[in-house]
Amino acid sequence: MEILTNFLIGVSLSMDAFSVSVVAGGLIDKKKLFNSFKISFSFGFFQFIMPIFGWLTGIKFLKYIYKFDHIVAFLIIFIVGIKIIYESKKLEKTIDFDKKFILLILSFATSFDAYAVGLTFSFLKIRVLTPSLIIGFTTFSVCLIGFYIGQKIKKIFGEKLELIAGIILILIGFKILLTG
Repeated sequence: MEILTNFLIGVSLSMDAFSVSVVAGGLIDKKKLFNSFKISFSFGFFQFIMPIFGWLTGIKFLKYIYKFDHIVAFLIIFIVGIKIIYESKKLEKTIDFDKKFILLILSFATSFDAYAVGLTFSFLKIRVLTPSLIIGFTTFSVCLIGFYIGQKIKKIFGEKLELIAGIILILIGFKILLTG
């Protein structure tokens, strides 16, 4: 895969984590530097590791579905895109970011889509390490920026960022389907 495609996937996958980081930036007043790195690292790490887990899972099942793997890849990416668009319509909730368990749950929840992308990589026979590194680093960077932007960006763009991310994933899914 191209670096640009991996970066766009990373940006698309990071929108949930970005949204949470924006909220965190608006809610956390103490230890902003420490918390911005802690939250961004946690999100970035999970976005890095989940595609690898998905890829490993997919490798086990690849021999059973190789004839229609591009259709499966399209469906996974399409569903993830729709899910992101759907979630962009949900209302924000107040979250206690000081609890480590909450941060772990949020990191896992915002990175589950990356698991599906890793699964797709295995179907397309794409090596996973480089895309995972790009996705993880992109998520870390996007979340760090999101944390400092805080409530200002939320008021300007709100749910549009996740909507754009969902559309990008759906378009990537169609590209996979058409180039099968």
